Amino acid sequence: MIKRRQFLQYLSAFGTNLFFQISSAWAKSSDKDFFEGSDYIGKTRGGDFQKFYVNFWKTMRRIDGNSWQLEIGGLVKNPTRFSLAEVRSLPLKSQISRLKCVECWSAKAEWAGFHISDIESIVQPDKSSTGVLFHCGDNYQEYLERTSLSHPRTLLAYAMDGNSLSDGHGFPLRVIAPFKYGYKNPKAILKMEYVDGTVSGTWSKIGPYSTDGTILPGYDHPLDRGKVKRRIAGGEIFD
Repeated sequence: MIKRRQFLQYLSAFGTNLFFQISSAWAKSSDKDFFEGSDYIGKTRGGDFQKFYVNFWKTMRRIDGNSWQLEIGGLVKNPTRFSLAEVRSLPLKSQISRLKCVECWSAKAEWAGFHISDIESIVQPDKSSTGVLFHCGDNYQEYLERTSLSHPRTLLAYAMDGNSLSDGHGFPLRVIAPFKYGYKNPKAILKMEYVDGTVSGTWSKIGPYSTDGTILPGYDHPLDRGKVKRRIAGGEIFD
C-alpha cells in the first residue's frame, strides 16, 4: 500500500512534470519567451531567441554564477574546481562561427572563451583518457573525443556577441565545436569527466544521432539569411 507521504510525492512530481511539458510546448509555439522573468529556462524560439534558437534536454533552473564551479575530474592527475572568475581569467580567445543543428537551421555568433589546453595544463589528464563526458545543468550529457576538443576551432565559451552567455545559450560555460552538430556542443556545463572510451551522449542514446556528430554534406537554412535553403559540403560552415 502506498503511504500518504509517498502519494503526495508522486503527485507533486507528476504535477511538476506536467507543468514543464505544457510550458515547453507553449514556448515552442509562441513568439514570446515563456521563461523570461522566471527562475527557469528551457527550449524556446520566442523573443530574442527567434534569431538564434535554443534547445535544452529538460527545463532547468537558471544557474547562479556566484556559486557555480566547473568540476573537472575522472582520469586526471589534479582534479580541480574552477570558479567563474577563474575561468574568465584564462587566456582569452574569440572567433566567429556558425552553430548548425540537426533540425537543419543554423545561426552565427562571435564566441569568446578559452582553449581546453589552458585547463589541461592544470588538471593534467591521464594518457589513457580518450575524451571528456560533459555533465550539464539540464541533466544532459555529451561526449567529445580529445582530438576534437583540442582542435584550434573548438572553444570553451563564456561570452557571445560581446556579452556574457545568456542562460538560454548556455551560461556560464558551453562548448563551441563548429564542425560538429549542435547536440555535440553541450552548454550550462557543470562537470567535465575525462574517460578512457567512447561514451554515447544523451541524444545518441535515445535518437538516431551518431556519437561522432560531424556535420555531413546536405542542406542548411540559416536563420540570419531568412532561412533560405542552401547546400553545404560538410564540416564547419564557413561564410
